[in-house]
Amino acid sequence: MNIKTLYRRFRAWQLNPFSYQNHSQHVERCANCGTEFQSNYCPVCGQKSGVGPICWKTVRQGLMVIWGMDSRSLLFTLVQLLLRPGYLISDYISGKRQASFPPVKMLLIVAIAQLLAYTFVADPEAAAEETIKTSNDVFARWTRSNPGWSMMAISSIFLLPTWLLYRFSPKHRKHTLPEGFFIQVFMGTLISIIGTFSVLTDNLYILWLWPFYYLVAYRQLFCYGWWGTFWRLCICFVVASGTILNLQQLGNHLLNLETIPIKTISLDRKSGSAGMPRPI
Repeated sequence: MNIKTLYRRFRAWQLNPFSYQNHSQHVERCANCGTEFQSNYCPVCGQKSGVGPICWKTVRQGLMVIWGMDSRSLLFTLVQLLLRPGYLISDYISGKRQASFPPVKMLLIVAIAQLLAYTFVADPEAAAEETIKTSNDVFARWTRSNPGWSMMAISSIFLLPTWLLYRFSPKHRKHTLPEGFFIQVFMGTLISIIGTFSVLTDNLYILWLWPFYYLVAYRQLFCYGWWGTFWRLCICFVVASGTILNLQQLGNHLLNLETIPIKTISLDRKSGSAGMPRPI
């Protein structure tokens, strides 16, 4: 099998990775509501067909649900996010949500993994010796301590410019801001994955995958050409960078205000005022 054939199969999987089949070949009675049906799930209450007595398989499935390894697998969704990011986001905002792990929950789980990676892999002595001098130091420490919220904050900066520049795209024309919110949640998860790999491998060059994945994801999601996607994304990065710089300058200004010594003004005990002549 040559490389061209493998690439064609990969492209076919990217466009349609799901295969829905009816595995129930006979009429069943739902153990929960008693409805008779011939499908994978009960049309009334939604319980899965073939539910029998509790066994070790039930225990295994119950444990897997905790870690997101049930029908909407966390691992499968993360693989899709790495190999077909824009198509996955497009499927989700188009209504194909059953096969995807909940994006906000996924972001929080990946953020916890990133926090654990930094806690156990990063140099604790260097973190202890770190001093806060500017707002950049405050932002860096807060980012490491709260990776989930920081990824949400960084990704939210792209929300408005993405909505303005891509709302007339060939696909997902006039997408709404709520849809843009979930777009940035997926992208924030992707950034967290890249950050986790960067911490585990102690390689900062991996962080360059961040703009690359934005380009690929937006290309697959909005279906502009590579050049049309690139220059719009460049404007998004310029707007986001300007917003971050303005916030950092504001933070530096606030920190400088806190370091200004406050001069106390002594009050005249008899007059009860400062610098005012006492009445004769």
